[in-house]
Amino acid sequence: MRRYLPLGATTALAVASAILVVPSTSQAAPVDRAPAAKVRTEFAMKAAGYGTRVQGGSIPATSGTTAYQVIGCTNKAGIARRNDVAGVTLPGLGQVDGVRTRVNTFTNKSRSRTTVVSQHDVARISLGGALTLRGVTSKATVWHDGSGFHKSVETTIGSIRAGGDTFPIPTPNTPIRIPGLATISLGDHHGYANASGAYAAGNAIKVVLEPTDTVVRIAHSAARINRGVKVGRFRGQAHGTQVDALDQNIKSGPLPLSYMPCQGTEGKVKEKSVAGLDLADQIVVGAVRNRQMGRQTNELATGFEESTIAGIKLGPLTINAIKARANVTRFRDGRVKRNASGTTIGEIVLNGEAQAIPDPGQALEIPGLVRLEANVVDKTRLGIRVTAVRLTLLDGTGATVNLGNARLEIKPSGVKK
Repeated sequence: MRRYLPLGATTALAVASAILVVPSTSQAAPVDRAPAAKVRTEFAMKAAGYGTRVQGGSIPATSGTTAYQVIGCTNKAGIARRNDVAGVTLPGLGQVDGVRTRVNTFTNKSRSRTTVVSQHDVARISLGGALTLRGVTSKATVWHDGSGFHKSVETTIGSIRAGGDTFPIPTPNTPIRIPGLATISLGDHHGYANASGAYAAGNAIKVVLEPTDTVVRIAHSAARINRGVKVGRFRGQAHGTQVDALDQNIKSGPLPLSYMPCQGTEGKVKEKSVAGLDLADQIVVGAVRNRQMGRQTNELATGFEESTIAGIKLGPLTINAIKARANVTRFRDGRVKRNASGTTIGEIVLNGEAQAIPDPGQALEIPGLVRLEANVVDKTRLGIRVTAVRLTLLDGTGATVNLGNARLEIKPSGVKK
């Protein structure tokens, strides 16, 4: 059942705040202080989140997350990261003010407890020129103590106003609709806590704007803690495209972005894809697909990151079948093997004529258009970074476009042998 309240109505409904708490057990989420120095633990930990995210409708593909912050893959407690944004404009939508993100890992040795927390606060968001939400927060907490793994998600919404009126806070399964403007509902909360780990995530609120069907998710938090790290901790990602330039207006990416879980994927191949996109209003990119896998045994940790692009077109230049792949294996004795085997380019065509694919360290330059490098590989002590094609635009913008990107490292597990 939905509640319908007309914009012009005078209502006495005023709700100062509403809190929805979804714990995994009867225990409250622990409040711990970070140790004075980083402390190695037996767990793989991760936290991430953002203040706002816009999807769908008429919003451009470059409208991503605000105040995004992440702890990517660590076994150390005592990590504290933050990202504060005073104000940001959502293209074609409105303004977000006072976005604050905190991600932390803690340990309390006296209570044998390790905790991961992700918290996001949004002071004010104005959408569609008429809708204002204040005091939106989301907090995800996971922890391990003497009784096992646990999770908790808490969300808070301060107030909802439109057309000079105050509207009630939505309740679970009962969104509110402001006709002609938006439908507002509590965000989803999900996760698990079992013998091998815990995961908690939540969006404080979801707004669907009318008539564009644009979805705005506000205050997203996610935290994870797992066992399963035997030989190494994975740190990797794959993405199809990324644009960097001096001009902030033509920056983009990375798109789409896949992160490797700390402990790997248990040998399963995970995929993410997008149908296609335009970059910097110049480059048309075909379908992009990311694939990743990571597995561990008692003797080794091995995996790959891969990103494939069906093809791209830049003026008279066409490049087909672009694929980057990073392969890494870490052995229990500390040896690391890494290579870019599987990185390929199908063909390069200029004005209808096939061009030779440049060797690593060489470049194909098309005067006034682009400088093209292929198979750009950077080996590190723990892994490898691969870019299948790097384009440097020669139009005066200084833009660099990386197509097909894969990176993977496997760090020591920290687990005593």
